[in-house]
Amino acid sequence: MEQFSEQVMVAAAEYMWLLSRDYPQKSSLKMVGDKFMLTRDMRQVLYRGITSEERADKRKKMIGFVQKGDLVLVDTYNVLFTINNYLLGKPVFISNDGILRDAGEMQGRIRNKPVFNRAVGLFMDLLKEWTGMTFILYLDEPVSYSGRLSIELSKDMVQMGIEGEAVTARSPDRMLVTEKSDAICTSDSAIIDQYHGRIVDIPHHLLEKFFNPVFPSLIM
Repeated sequence: MEQFSEQVMVAAAEYMWLLSRDYPQKSSLKMVGDKFMLTRDMRQVLYRGITSEERADKRKKMIGFVQKGDLVLVDTYNVLFTINNYLLGKPVFISNDGILRDAGEMQGRIRNKPVFNRAVGLFMDLLKEWTGMTFILYLDEPVSYSGRLSIELSKDMVQMGIEGEAVTARSPDRMLVTEKSDAICTSDSAIIDQYHGRIVDIPHHLLEKFFNPVFPSLIM
């Protein structure tokens, strides 16, 4: 995906200005989207990619990398769907808080199994290279296929020498915030804003490693 147009960047700046002054998100997005005649995809990009200046600055300071001895908790579907959407050609971009996000609107559904499986394979290949740390991969229990996927991932981790396990949880969001950890992997803003440690952007690291893309950026 090429860089965002000047029109989209001006719209993003206006939207950020409104959020930074506590205007309601939904009505602000509609007003800006209508004013600049943004497509559905571009409205989704702004919705997922723009937050207030204060929150963006705070989140940027949390972004880091895995370190030897770390216990890392992973919001697994969140990570896999971003990789999956890149492989599907959906908009993937750097948000104004520095975190890679997508506008794929997967809504917890695996629509293309071969592509999703490829995303899983790339994910595991990356974790295999990150030695000396333990990964707990949380999968949403209510999502169909989660139980089976957690078993497959745990087996793969053993075979590939990756420390940790994959488990299902009714609320991975809560687990990432409340369980002891050195870092978490997610782009979910609600989780990040409740967490007080390091954020590791696995999709960003993975896609740069395997595909070397130039991501469009909303950082202003």
